[in-house]
Amino acid sequence: TPMLNGIVNELVEAKPADPITFLINGLLKEASARGQEPAILQQLVELKQTLLADQKDALKIAAEKKAAEEDADKLKYRVTQLLRTLDDFESKGGPPAAAAAAPGPAMPTAACVPPGHTPFSWAGGVQMSGASAGSPVAAAAPAAASTDLSISEPYSARVMVSRVLAAGDAAVGQTVTVSGWARTVRMQKELAFVKISDGSCISELQLVVEKGTAEGWDDLDANGATGCAVTATGKLAKSEGAGQTVEVKVAKICVIGGSDAAVYPLAKKKHTLEHLRQLTHMRPRTNAMGSVFRIRNALAFATHNFFQKNGFMYVHSPLITGADCEGAGEMFQVTTLDIEKPPKANGAVDYAQDFFGKASYLTVSGQLNAEHFACAFGSVYTFGPTFRAENSNTTRHLAEFWMIEPEICFADLENDMDLAEGYLRYCFTHVLEHCAEDVAFLSKWFSTEGEETLLEKLKTVSSQPFARMTYTDAVAECQKVSGPAKGVKWEYPPEWGKELQTEHEKYLAESIFKKPVIVYNYPKDCKAFYMRLNDDGKTVAAMDVLFPRVGEMVGGSQREERLDVLLARMQEMGLNKEDYEAYLDLRRYGTQKHAGFGVGFERLVLYATAMTNIRDVIPFPRAVGQMQH
Repeated sequence: TPMLNGIVNELVEAKPADPITFLINGLLKEASARGQEPAILQQLVELKQTLLADQKDALKIAAEKKAAEEDADKLKYRVTQLLRTLDDFESKGGPPAAAAAAPGPAMPTAACVPPGHTPFSWAGGVQMSGASAGSPVAAAAPAAASTDLSISEPYSARVMVSRVLAAGDAAVGQTVTVSGWARTVRMQKELAFVKISDGSCISELQLVVEKGTAEGWDDLDANGATGCAVTATGKLAKSEGAGQTVEVKVAKICVIGGSDAAVYPLAKKKHTLEHLRQLTHMRPRTNAMGSVFRIRNALAFATHNFFQKNGFMYVHSPLITGADCEGAGEMFQVTTLDIEKPPKANGAVDYAQDFFGKASYLTVSGQLNAEHFACAFGSVYTFGPTFRAENSNTTRHLAEFWMIEPEICFADLENDMDLAEGYLRYCFTHVLEHCAEDVAFLSKWFSTEGEETLLEKLKTVSSQPFARMTYTDAVAECQKVSGPAKGVKWEYPPEWGKELQTEHEKYLAESIFKKPVIVYNYPKDCKAFYMRLNDDGKTVAAMDVLFPRVGEMVGGSQREERLDVLLARMQEMGLNKEDYEAYLDLRRYGTQKHAGFGVGFERLVLYATAMTNIRDVIPFPRAVGQMQH
C-alpha cells in the first residue's frame, strides 16, 4: 500500500498525458527494486488490460453523454422557438381557429419566424445550426404522415388525397371530406365507384357510393362523368378491391362542376407527349405531367432551401434591361414606339423618344444585377424568368425559361465549382426523398431501355462526386475517337479554340465518366466578356457542368475583377462602355474576386423527370412559333 500511495502521489504531481503507462512504469520500477519483477509483471499485464477496458467504456459513455446533450439542445431550441411563436400568436389575439388546429403545412407569417430562419426553413422544421446544413445530402426528410383526418388543409375544408392515402389503415373509421376531379365514374344499379385525383399525388382515391344510403346519388347519376369536379364526405374503410388499401364509403357527394365525357380531351388512355403539348391547359391532370410538375415544385423549394440555409440573399433582378449580359444580341426588344412608323434621327430609330429613353430588351440573365447585390451582401442568388430570341426550334430550347444565378464574393473558380456541385446534388437528393412515388412512376414509363432507370440516375448523381477536367483535356479526350459512338462520325470535329458541342458534352458525361463532369478553363473567345482572363492570356476561368443525356446543365465563371482587363475585353467584343458603368463601378470601388453561375431550371427538371423535350417540363412553353394560353 505505501508503494502504491507513493506512485499515485507522483502521478498526481506529474499529470502525464498517458496515466496508465506512467502507473505501470512506476510499478515495474518498484517491483524490480524489491526483486518481484516476474510476479508483478503478470499482474501488471492483467491490470493494464482492465484499465484499458475501463478507459474504453468511459470514452463510450462520454460520447453517448455528449450526443444526448446535443439532442437535448436541439429539442430545447425547437421548444423555445415554438413557445415564442405561441406567445406571438397570443399577443396578437391568436390565429384563426382553422389555422390554430393545422399541424404545420401553413406558411407562418414573417412576425412568427424566429431569428435565423426563413419562412421556408421554419415551416419545414429545418434545424439551422450545424455544418451539415449545406451538405449535398442534407435535404430534410419528409415529416411523418399525420393520421388525424379531422384536420382539413389550410384555407380549405378538404383533406388532400395524398394525406388520406398516407394515413392508410391507421385512419380507417375516421370521417373525411375530399375533393378532386373524377378520373373514372362507374355507375351500377345500386353502387357507384368514382376514382378521384386532386393533384397532391399520383395515386387516385376510390369513392364508393351506395344508392339509398349516400346523399347526392341522383346528382352523381345525372352529372357524374370523367373530368367532373366532386366533393364527398364519408368514412375511410379498408378497400375490398385490388389496387388500393383504403377507400371512402361515401355519406354525401356533390358534383361541383360537370363534364361531358364524350368530348373530354383526356379520356382514360395513354396520350403521347406530343399530343399533350397541344393541351397545355389540361395536361397537368395527366399522370405524367402531374409527376413532372410536382417534381418541378420540389426542385424550386429545394433551390430556395439550399441557398437560404447557406446564407444567400434572394434578389429579384429586373426583367427589362438595356444591357446584353451574354453579348450575343439574341434579345426580345421592348418598345412603345409605333413599329410601323417609328421616329428616326440620322436615318436610325430614335430611341430617345421611346418609353425608357433608350433601346430596351427582355433580359437574358440576371447575373449583372446579382453582382451588384453580391458586392454588398456577399452571397446572393436570383431565381426568375429570362428570355432569348434564338430562332432555334429544338427539344432543348425555349424563348422563355427560368434561371437560378448565384453570386459569391471573395471566392474563386474552385469555390464556384464546389457550390454548383453542392447545389445540384442537394436538389436531386431532395427529389429522391420527397417525390419517391413520382420518380418511381417516371422511372417505370420513361426510362430508356438498356440504360440506367431514372431512379438509378438520380441516386448516382446525388451520391457520387462529379468528375473535373480542363477544356484542353476534354478536347484531347474527344479527339481520341472519330465520333461519339461506333460507326458515328462527329458532326463537329473537336478542335481546340472552338466551343464544345452537345455531342462532345454528352460523350464526355455519358461514355467517358458516366456521370456529371465539370469542364473548366475555356478559350476566351468562346466565353462572355466578364469572365476572368487566366495568366496564359488564352483561357478564362470559366466552367460548365455537363450531364448525361442533357449536356450543359450549368455555366459559370470567376468574374473579371480587374478594371483594366475588363475594359480591354469589352473593347475587343465591341460593347458600349456607357451601358455598363454601374458594372464597372464595382471594380472601381472595393473590387474583389467573385464568382457565380447560371442553372437553366428547365434543364434541371428535365434530368430529374426523364423527359426528353424541354417543352414538357415548363407549364406554358414559349418557343419559335408556339405560344398557347
